[in-house]
Amino acid sequence: MVVRKSDPVSRTPEVAIIGGGIIGCAAAAFLAERGASVTIFEQTAVGAGASGRNLGAIQHPFDPVLAELYPSSLDHYHRLADACDAFAVADAPAGLLLLNADAGAVRRQVEHFRQAAPELEPAFLSPEDVAEVEPALSGGFAACRLATGYPVPPDAATAAYATLALRRGAALRLGVSAAPWVEGDRARGVTLGDGSRVEADAVLVAAGPWTPAVVDPSGDWQPIHRTWGVTVQLRLPRPLRHVLEEDEVDSVNRPAVATARAAASTDPEPPSLFSIASAGDISTLGSTFLPIAPDPAPIAGLLRHRAQRFLPSIGDADVVQVRVCARPQSVDGRPFIGPVAGVDALFVCAGHGPWGISTGPASAELVVGTILGEARIPAELRADRAVQTAQALADTGPAGMAS
Repeated sequence: MVVRKSDPVSRTPEVAIIGGGIIGCAAAAFLAERGASVTIFEQTAVGAGASGRNLGAIQHPFDPVLAELYPSSLDHYHRLADACDAFAVADAPAGLLLLNADAGAVRRQVEHFRQAAPELEPAFLSPEDVAEVEPALSGGFAACRLATGYPVPPDAATAAYATLALRRGAALRLGVSAAPWVEGDRARGVTLGDGSRVEADAVLVAAGPWTPAVVDPSGDWQPIHRTWGVTVQLRLPRPLRHVLEEDEVDSVNRPAVATARAAASTDPEPPSLFSIASAGDISTLGSTFLPIAPDPAPIAGLLRHRAQRFLPSIGDADVVQVRVCARPQSVDGRPFIGPVAGVDALFVCAGHGPWGISTGPASAELVVGTILGEARIPAELRADRAVQTAQALADTGPAGMAS
């Protein structure tokens, strides 16, 4: 379908986007650049969910399919920095340290990445090396260093894309709920919360974990579920040079597994993984993958307590903000991008889990290309694979799915 440039006086969008997160805002900027008339409908605020409440680092997603989206997203971010003075991203990565007290396990991890992702330049750091590059860390941890990790304030990228989209002529309607207006087998536009309708040639749903309910309120289309995360923003005595993560490869690389583990746990204190990134003078501490919405205050205390094993100074750090949000976790760990099966002119781009910031711009570029009839989505990311992945999940459970 070719999108035509409409009369700007009419204010009738040719592409309606539901969701003001990283995907929706980036897609709006790309579409507007191509001459489309675009309106974003956002029920709360730009970046209100995971797009504004993430760890604050762009990094490699450790998945061969998603890895294709990572360098393209980085290129988009560097172009965004050129276009928006308020957004900045470094030319070179700060580096990611995967920490483990077992040096042998770290060496095995280094060898794994040498085989799986040599472009990340995996290197072994002894406890002495770690102490030299990150002196605030406790002693005794070796690390696998990877050439990834670009710290940015958690909400900066989404805000910058929203600004760029508006500058290019897109419209943004905040505080407005919207759902696809479908007649027969075609999307005609969107129906707003007050019952009014806005016509559009195409509708893109990029509503994160709420996408299934927006696409199909009947509940038949459910390839994405919510995993809840709590992060704590801190002011450390000295910002960190690297992005730091506890090295537990199953949970770091397979968030669906981490969520299933949390759901199965009988421990009153839910499992978590130490991760932290410093952007400017603010450091963001995580991470949890919880199946239900938590009370953030006790989880924040738990995160700080556990983090002191790695970073003792966290105990004395000032807390700036505690935040909670739902991530859009797909049933197979990969996003759903492209046309929704059975409904012409209805598109979706959601399900990135913790990798929305790291792969969002490239995902938005893919779905924009599909809306304009110029691109094909890789089979592993196509939205119409939802039925197959849902069946696979029923057959194997989350632990059997790729991520």
